[in-house]
Amino acid sequence: MALDIVALGTVPAGEAPAAASEIDYVGRAFWQCRRFIDLLRHTLGAEPEGAKLRVRRTGPDFDPYLEVVVEFDEANPAARAYANRCDREAPTRWDRTAETASRPSPSSQGRLADR
Repeated sequence: MALDIVALGTVPAGEAPAAASEIDYVGRAFWQCRRFIDLLRHTLGAEPEGAKLRVRRTGPDFDPYLEVVVEFDEANPAARAYANRCDREAPTRWDRTAETASRPSPSSQGRLADR
């Protein structure tokens, strides 16, 4: 099984990623990558057998770069098609519906603050 990789970036193409010069870049970039993976799965569906979305760290330890990649078995047509969809059809903006659904409502936050 020969694996291939398609790099997708840290965030959707129309959004601003964390800058390496920011404090806690690695933590912020990792969170953005995980959120981007969730958005890809929400938009394009779960990975088929032979494909996997993951966070890849590149560069030396003192200046790392984090990005989302899709690893896929190039001999598997479904995995290859999924990787191509991720590359060509990835959302360019954060999905506002998915974003608000994953956050607690202001009323529930108020109730938590009252405790």
